[in-house]
Amino acid sequence: MVISNIKRIVIPVDTSENSKKAVEKGVYLAKVLGIEAKIITINDTHQFISSVILEDKLKKESQVFLDNFKKIAETFGVKIETQLITGKPAEEIIRFAKQDDLIIMAHHDHTKGIDKVIEKSVSHEVIQKAPCSVLIVK
Repeated sequence: MVISNIKRIVIPVDTSENSKKAVEKGVYLAKVLGIEAKIITINDTHQFISSVILEDKLKKESQVFLDNFKKIAETFGVKIETQLITGKPAEEIIRFAKQDDLIIMAHHDHTKGIDKVIEKSVSHEVIQKAPCSVLIVK
């Protein structure tokens, strides 16, 4: 990957503190390179929730934390877009990314048990299958 070939930084986030670090680093790099950045979050709760009201509530909460991440980006003077996507996290991140993107995502070393297995599988799958380079932030 040649850094001058990067056209956009994609920052997948969740509610973790490490996601905030990924946003800060991704937005800073976007500013330095003079390129656009996009913060995305994946809502995979539709697989488990049959209540439309509860799913709508969770979507609204996701939009709130996306808006908070957008505010962080704006403190860097970077115009940023956010997007809430529904689906399985790794699959949707991979589908969203393009060949000339750079994905900057958080690593979650604080998870335990099944959460650790699930989180490892998301970042591992993204690293293995993404059409572009992936930077993991600790």
